[in-house]
Amino acid sequence: MAGSSSDHDETPLSYFKYDVFLSFRGHTRREFTDALYHALVNKRIETFRDSEKLRIGEELEGALVEAIERSRMSILILCDEYPTSKWCLDELVKIMECSGNGTRRPVLPVYFRVAKSDVQFQKNKYETAMAAHQEKGRNNHKLEAWKSALSEVGKIYGQRCDQKTAWGEAIDNIVEEVTTRLPPPPLYIDRPLGCDSELEEAKSLLEIGSHATCFMLGIHGDGDEISKFVAELYNKIRPHFVTASFLSNISEKTNESGGGLEHLQETLLSEMGEEVRTKIGSTFKGSSEIKQRLGQKRVLLVLDDVDSIQQLDSLARRTDWFGPGSRIIITTRYEDVLDDHVLNNGVEVKKYCIAEGSSSAVKEENVVGLEKDFEIVINQLKEEDSPWNVVSIVGMGGLGKTTLARMIYNSDEVKMLFPCRAWATVSKDYSGKEVFKSLLKCLKPSASKFEDSSSEVELKQKVKKCLEGKKYLVVLDDVWDSKAWRTIKNCFPENNHGGMILVTTRNDQVAYASESKEPHHKLSFMDKERSWELFHKEVFCRRNCPPELESIGRSIVETCKGLPLAIKTTAGLVAKRERSEDAWEEIMNLLPYWSVADEDSSEEMMELLKFSYDDLPNKMKPCFLYLGVFPEDEEIWVRDLIRLWIAEGFIEPIQTGRSKSPPQLEDIGEEYLKELVDRNLVQVAKRRSDGKGVKTCQIHDLFRELCISESNNPDNNNNNARRLSFPGDIGSYSCLVTCNQSCTCSLFVYGDDTQEWPHHIPEDCRVNVIYFADGFTDLNEYLKQLKSLKFLKMFFSESYELCKLQSLKTCHVMMIIEKDLSIGRLKQLRHLRCENGLNLSVDEEVVKDKMQNLQTLCYVSADSQLGSLLDKLKEPALPKQSTFKDLKSKDMNTLGQIPSLQILKLRFGSCEEETLNCGATGSFLRLQVFIMDGVNITCLTSEEGVMPRLRRAVFYNCPDLKEVTKQMRSLGSNLEFIEYDVNHGLSLG
Repeated sequence: MAGSSSDHDETPLSYFKYDVFLSFRGHTRREFTDALYHALVNKRIETFRDSEKLRIGEELEGALVEAIERSRMSILILCDEYPTSKWCLDELVKIMECSGNGTRRPVLPVYFRVAKSDVQFQKNKYETAMAAHQEKGRNNHKLEAWKSALSEVGKIYGQRCDQKTAWGEAIDNIVEEVTTRLPPPPLYIDRPLGCDSELEEAKSLLEIGSHATCFMLGIHGDGDEISKFVAELYNKIRPHFVTASFLSNISEKTNESGGGLEHLQETLLSEMGEEVRTKIGSTFKGSSEIKQRLGQKRVLLVLDDVDSIQQLDSLARRTDWFGPGSRIIITTRYEDVLDDHVLNNGVEVKKYCIAEGSSSAVKEENVVGLEKDFEIVINQLKEEDSPWNVVSIVGMGGLGKTTLARMIYNSDEVKMLFPCRAWATVSKDYSGKEVFKSLLKCLKPSASKFEDSSSEVELKQKVKKCLEGKKYLVVLDDVWDSKAWRTIKNCFPENNHGGMILVTTRNDQVAYASESKEPHHKLSFMDKERSWELFHKEVFCRRNCPPELESIGRSIVETCKGLPLAIKTTAGLVAKRERSEDAWEEIMNLLPYWSVADEDSSEEMMELLKFSYDDLPNKMKPCFLYLGVFPEDEEIWVRDLIRLWIAEGFIEPIQTGRSKSPPQLEDIGEEYLKELVDRNLVQVAKRRSDGKGVKTCQIHDLFRELCISESNNPDNNNNNARRLSFPGDIGSYSCLVTCNQSCTCSLFVYGDDTQEWPHHIPEDCRVNVIYFADGFTDLNEYLKQLKSLKFLKMFFSESYELCKLQSLKTCHVMMIIEKDLSIGRLKQLRHLRCENGLNLSVDEEVVKDKMQNLQTLCYVSADSQLGSLLDKLKEPALPKQSTFKDLKSKDMNTLGQIPSLQILKLRFGSCEEETLNCGATGSFLRLQVFIMDGVNITCLTSEEGVMPRLRRAVFYNCPDLKEVTKQMRSLGSNLEFIEYDVNHGLSLG
């Protein structure tokens, strides 16, 4: 018996995986059921047929339960042995539960050589089977549920197949009824918008539950997304109607090449199940046919992209053309078409407007972890007493900036606060004219079609006129640079009446340029629980994750490192696979190589992230790509990173006039890093104690992957520069990073000693960088050959070998054997660090006029040799940062000879003297940071005002802090703060 229109389910059609779940007793598998299964499949009806392998244990396995839940209807082959199987009875209970006993989803019983009454009242073989189950006693707790399910299914009239019925005839009847009763397949939508709140709002206007009259709903707004929005609405409400038609792109199909209106009329009737044997010939005849054939049917008709009243006259002139309860949805970019339809044909048309951006809101149920962000930004938008009317959301690609902006834009609270709203997506390759047109579409949709011929200046003035005197919210999404902001900002009225502008950007500099309210709202990565919540909702919707999959699922989520874009993309991959431990473990193992696992998703996400890289200035691209040499999740010391950039030649001196000294390379490197941080390509891991500078940084795994892939792209460079990074596992390198430099080679080695890396040193030994993160590798036999080495980091070395490296710019050696180092030969040296202490020996003839770049001396002795060296050097070849151990008060005289010193750190083990006179020489004119660690002093004495630039003072293990504080305040009149060792019970002061 065919089902009625009451066969419908509120579950979204996109959720279903199968058309039919086939439930049967095993002995029919090779006969009737097998023939039926193949007949269904041949009709392209997706049918689930279980196997005995799935029936293991005492309860229904997850795969069977999921198949029942995700099937649009069920067929039950009720033979005489059906009730003998507890598996069949358990399936039956689950089927009747999911189908609402056949009221929500179709259930088709096939009475295979049994009477309907035997099933309904458990008579004959069914009675015997129930008694046998009761006698065994193992399933008594299920008996009532089994009997109830049999009684309910026995009430449903299905197909009969007795001894006299030919199998072929019975199977044909079953397939025909399945075809009739199955809900129609949903329209395919690539990347659904998921704007559930808007869909529910539009659905409520349609009053689906009312069968009294025919309604028309006109949806107008942005044409780029409106069709997808209505397709989702169509899928959502289609099961409520006997028949339906979705006519898309009507404006294009109306012309002769598209077939004209007559062809559209024929298509409409055909999709509604009405046979059209001859061509209609004229729109007048077509209109008559539509009214005659559909006048008594409850239909759903979507007329998509209508741009003229003639189209509506031919396809849906009046509501009496269709039966009671019918719904006609009209989409158009032009509101005046709807007005003309009301005026000309005397029909009532409800209206629903989609402003650009509103229809692309994310699925509300899948927005996770943005609640606090939402509240913070809303509160900033409410601050009318602020002189600034710009609020910014800043974050790297994929963190959810646009998602948050859409939540805000579409919220009821914002709609009440701002009666006038507009949205424009700016993007990297923006056009000012297109931005203004997008704003006008939101502000004045009915007039927007006439704006194509207007100039950019004219459009800007029209936007300003629409906003004048109104309390508005304008969202400028994805603003890439300050130039774009300067182009757009003039369209906003000078006299602000509570209007606000919300900007989303990857670049913090855009937020500064727009003078947005501070602090700028920066989105961060998700923590583990929020990441799991988002993944869970993407994969399971409102259902629970099977307990056996949760542990694997959480491991999969951890690989995404809190990036929402990565979580959603990975969830999309997982959702396509079988929900079993084996399948998920396979995914987890493939994720490190996921470009192979799901190439489309990976490429799409990489393209999104690559936009940020492409937008970098060319001089900064190699600096960013260089981050790929560091291991995954590594905290990178900024001082090392900038010095590596310098050693590799990425940072070049800036030429200035004679009257102004050029900035140091390290200062340029700091600016480069700040730019990368502002663009959210690099994350700050730790800041310096002043809260301003960056101490360590990190790069997200996805950006690291981008660095490696871009570096190895043959189209990107000439591939002649090699940088090899050896991870902890011996014998392989994690990445090969290249950039457009000639004949260079850099080696990064992590973990214990390995014998593999020397094989990668080129024959000519042209090596820029050797970076040993740890381990006790002996490099001395190679050092004498590496004449071009510019950066060296290792554990120990002999001083006489270091002296031969005359190109060395940075030397960081934990321990130098024979602690005297003849520094004068290292004429290129910028940074020297030896953490076990070092004595500098000075050859006056060698030192003279040789060293011009010295910046840092760490853990060297402040003795007469140091003084002799400083006497021979002039600025800028004087250190700006120095660390000294266990010096005496008299040694301060030597340090006083360094007028360029900006950072001074004194580390003490034990000190016999009670007083350390740090300012007696009156020479620390440029000192900005003063750090003491472990000195036993009672006071500091100095001449007043000898440290006029001092900003920070940091003390550890200093007993008499009150006196120290008093003295320090006198030393530095501009002192911003003093930091104390928390072990003494004090904090920042």
